[in-house]
Amino acid sequence: MKSFGFVVLLIAIHLVNSQHFLKSLKHGPPKQTVFKKESKEAVWDTISQRVDHFNPIDLRKFEMRYLHNDQFYKPGGPLFIFLGGVWNLDERYVRTGQMFDMANEHNGYMFYTEHRYYGRSQPVSDFTTENLKYLSLDQAIADVAYFIKHQKSHIEGAENSKVVVVGSWYSATMATWIRKKYPHLVDAALASSAPLLAQADFIGYFQVVADTFRLSSDECMDTVTEGIRMLEGSLDSVDGLENMSSMFGTCDPIDVSEPERSYFFRNLANPFVYDTQYAQPGDIDEACKSILSTSGSAVEKLAGYIRSFFGDACIANFQFYVDYYKNTTINYVDPMRQWFYQSCTEYGFFQTGNQTTRPFGDFWLQMYIDMCQELFGIGEEILNTGIKRTNLFYGALEPEVTRVVSVHGTADPWHVLGVLEDINEDAPVIVVEGTSHSADLSSISDNDLPQLREAKLRVQQYIRQWIS
Repeated sequence: MKSFGFVVLLIAIHLVNSQHFLKSLKHGPPKQTVFKKESKEAVWDTISQRVDHFNPIDLRKFEMRYLHNDQFYKPGGPLFIFLGGVWNLDERYVRTGQMFDMANEHNGYMFYTEHRYYGRSQPVSDFTTENLKYLSLDQAIADVAYFIKHQKSHIEGAENSKVVVVGSWYSATMATWIRKKYPHLVDAALASSAPLLAQADFIGYFQVVADTFRLSSDECMDTVTEGIRMLEGSLDSVDGLENMSSMFGTCDPIDVSEPERSYFFRNLANPFVYDTQYAQPGDIDEACKSILSTSGSAVEKLAGYIRSFFGDACIANFQFYVDYYKNTTINYVDPMRQWFYQSCTEYGFFQTGNQTTRPFGDFWLQMYIDMCQELFGIGEEILNTGIKRTNLFYGALEPEVTRVVSVHGTADPWHVLGVLEDINEDAPVIVVEGTSHSADLSSISDNDLPQLREAKLRVQQYIRQWIS
């Protein structure tokens, strides 16, 4: 019986690995593959946190993991805390990067905290909808608040230390809002690529993706647009459906009913998202070169690019996708069920495409609403109520916050939801032309574009001023 179960598990793993299905990008900081030679190895530790910070009757606790590095610390030096988000932790950013360099300058103690429900910091036994109710921004930043108080009371000479929080994408949103909600605990924040405006229908995301590709090559984007047009026209006939299913490598024949049709086109847009969000100089040019050098018609060029991205995996359908994420067993590797829950209850951030972003076809908000309903039994009313609550409580693009420096790259689609309306010296916003997602979090390098280098220097200047 045990042998049979093992075989079933292997088959299940093979089926998942052989089918590509839409996974939201893990929008964390760019991967740092090279640590500073002089960096000290970080240490893993845990801290007991309340499952529910806001219910004094609930005494349950869980162990939240974090990394720490005291390489530069001298008593009284500041505490630098990189906030974890929708990803698993590793030693990046406590052994290299902008925060590492600032800790070096200021004799600071470095931390990297793991977000509740992600990685090994699990407050519950499974991911049923009922158990996911403790997964919220309010609970997550309360974890950080308690973490700060704990470290100040346990580290020699840290009782009066300044605290600087640093974040990327969603954790940069956390960094902004923890500075707003707990200003007595957090003295300054660096928010890199932080979306602050909760929004269900995020149509602007793919407009930035398309514009970024067009900046590289008009011919490239025109080819993609024409390829999508030809694909859509072919879906009107049985023969066309069969040909396109084969050409694009779907696991099953393309289903043109909703939400399957929207899901198919959203999957086709995924490679362009990956190429844009973490693009290094020249990456988009290489992608366009690959598209244009493929032989055949525009739709054949498009299909070649899509297939090279997905490799041997076929493109799965919407039903396969929701069935996979209905699994409530804790998954330490794939964090997307948790993030989908947060999206459906607090933020939206659902990336859609329509006539405005025609290069990638039409995929509608209703597909994501169907997803929320299928996965959690959460409908459109709860989604909209959660989004209104988030914007009301935290101020959307006009939060009353000080000593937060926000950095955005214009090639990062998330800057559309993050550039504050009220720009002032107490909460400066730095927009860097042509740079991608959280590029400012790496150490200053000779490879930096001049504007990016200047942005990093300005960040250091603001933090220096605020914690002196």
